[in-house]
Amino acid sequence: MTVYFIVSYDIADPEQYAKYNPGSNHITAGTVLKHGGEIIVATQNTLLLSGDDAAMRVIIQFPSRDAALAWHDDPEYAAAKAIRLSATTNVTAYIVDKFV
Repeated sequence: MTVYFIVSYDIADPEQYAKYNPGSNHITAGTVLKHGGEIIVATQNTLLLSGDDAAMRVIIQFPSRDAALAWHDDPEYAAAKAIRLSATTNVTAYIVDKFV
């Protein structure tokens, strides 16, 4: 079943974050593709309608929960993910099933 990995966060250290985006985009995109995923949304341009705001929103579609978890835990992505985590705060990440 199709799932979505959704993450939002604030960028606390722009210089460090630049090592992730754009610096590691090729790693992120390559490992997403490796696990059958597709980056659907990656933007800071949002219109907040309610709730708490965060600077960045990302939605990645995967063919299954196992594929999403395999990407999230992929050793090839680990260094890039560590950069993102060290440069961000207010991180919320989850995996949801596609509505059927």
